[in-house]
Amino acid sequence: MNELDILRKNVRDLQEQLRNAHARIKTLNDELFARRNKDKNIEQTYRKNEGMWAENPDALHIKDE
Repeated sequence: MNELDILRKNVRDLQEQLRNAHARIKTLNDELFARRNKDKNIEQTYRKNEGMWAENPDALHIKDE
């Protein structure tokens, strides 16, 4: 194996590593997007229900205003 063959193999190996890195980055971005959407949906649900608290007439610890 001469120097040119070694360099070609090195380039091939680096290109494979780059392809694998791009695939991993895509996977991580997809997971991040899914988690952000899940968190956003949870926050929106909480905000929708925020003004829906019912009063408890049996709560004696609440003073009349």
